[in-house]
Amino acid sequence: MLTKSYGHTFALLSLLCSLLFSFGLELAGSPKLTLVEVWSGGDDGLTTKLRDTLENAFKSSPDFRLSAGKQPGTLTVTIPSHLEWKLVGNRTQVFYTVEFTSADNQHLGSSAGSCWEDALSKCASRIVKDAKIAARKIH
Repeated sequence: MLTKSYGHTFALLSLLCSLLFSFGLELAGSPKLTLVEVWSGGDDGLTTKLRDTLENAFKSSPDFRLSAGKQPGTLTVTIPSHLEWKLVGNRTQVFYTVEFTSADNQHLGSSAGSCWEDALSKCASRIVKDAKIAARKIH
């Protein structure tokens, strides 16, 4: 009987410690979530495809939440015009430039690079990485 009592006490104390530890980590280590809007100046299929891929990358990121309406603290990621591209053999290489601005139109940086059309998620990953740096200038 005494063993059961200690067993229950130990289990309750372990649970309590786990909850307090988890709660403390969440308060101390929770990253600041950044609202983000993705805009595009180009309306061609390739630019639209990158914009959609980029929005999905931001949706998957724990650091960002898609938003609308330029709320204070929002990072605006703009693909200013149609993407450049060139055929290399039977593949299409895509060249992008995006600009990062705050809700009050403060320039926060830019990102440029290239990837293959069939791997736009690589471009999107690089843009999200650069967006994290730009977002630090808002917070």
